[in-house]
Amino acid sequence: MIGHGLAVASRDARVRQMLERLAALGDDGALIEAARDLRGLAFELLEDDESAAQLTRTIADLNDALTIRILETVQARHGLESIRFAWMALGSEGRREQTVHTDQDNAIIFAADDVDTVRATLLRFADEVNRLLDACGFPLCRGDIMARNPRWCLSIGEWRDCFARWIDTGDPEALLHGAIFFDFRGLWGALDLAAELRMWLSSYIAPRPVFLRQMTQNALRSRPPVGVFGRLRFERRARIPDSFDIKLQGAGLFTDAARILALSRGVAETSTPARLLAWPHSDYERREAESWVEAFYALQDFRLRRQRDCHHDGAELDNRIPAATLSGFDRRVLLACFEEARALRVRIATDYGLRY
Repeated sequence: MIGHGLAVASRDARVRQMLERLAALGDDGALIEAARDLRGLAFELLEDDESAAQLTRTIADLNDALTIRILETVQARHGLESIRFAWMALGSEGRREQTVHTDQDNAIIFAADDVDTVRATLLRFADEVNRLLDACGFPLCRGDIMARNPRWCLSIGEWRDCFARWIDTGDPEALLHGAIFFDFRGLWGALDLAAELRMWLSSYIAPRPVFLRQMTQNALRSRPPVGVFGRLRFERRARIPDSFDIKLQGAGLFTDAARILALSRGVAETSTPARLLAWPHSDYERREAESWVEAFYALQDFRLRRQRDCHHDGAELDNRIPAATLSGFDRRVLLACFEEARALRVRIATDYGLRY
């Protein structure tokens, strides 16, 4: 216990020192250097065998601090003090569930009368921020879901119209975007704008079960990697033979279901565990939710271990779990997690009269 206490104190000290260092930086070169050290610290924390819950929270805190310092540094060069806007984190960053292997998904929300003029100003700012984030180790989003894209630099009214259009049409693109954008949180700036949008979204989507049913149908298409005889199923012809994707076929099963539960009940939380724990209405449901959260974090732990192993091997980080790396105990844990995922997915399917 003493050894563990010392390890925790050492971890906390390293994180605190990094946060203090980031707060004092003011130029691009220093930020890029600090980002490299931050990434190194994240890998050190991986070696400490911290819980997935603690580790993802710490990584989220560090990434938030770095991003905020980048935003402050770039803003000083653009003179945006007269514009009310907020930088929004999306996807895993919006949920505060980032691992060491992550790209950037972000957007801007603003309030202005002269929308087009303000947007043009903010797009120049956002482009510089996105490029500096890329230089700091957060790759540009391949789908261009970034604040520098005019589609995702919108006034609060335009965001409402955009979300309403997705919810009312429910086409495949709307469902895809909903899975990313509906996890938004305000990170920096006029955070009340993001909070207002969240309140509006909660009130608009909850009484529209058709879209939520479509989201549920879409979520149920993803399946855990379990075969008909209750054994783990691996993809023989994947990029890494005999492996499966622990993000898409594991943790993502819980993330998608938790999002639907939150949206259907007007829950403002964005993290998967918080969304699941906000759902219960009885002691039995609370125990169910706690089991789902435990399974989600167990899958996140496998994901982090995989990224640690890739780092050890000098390989590109990925989320694929090779069969050869799993012990018999690992396999039993994974199967138990996937059984919890099945129970959660039965729950959301039942809410919308769907079979699973």
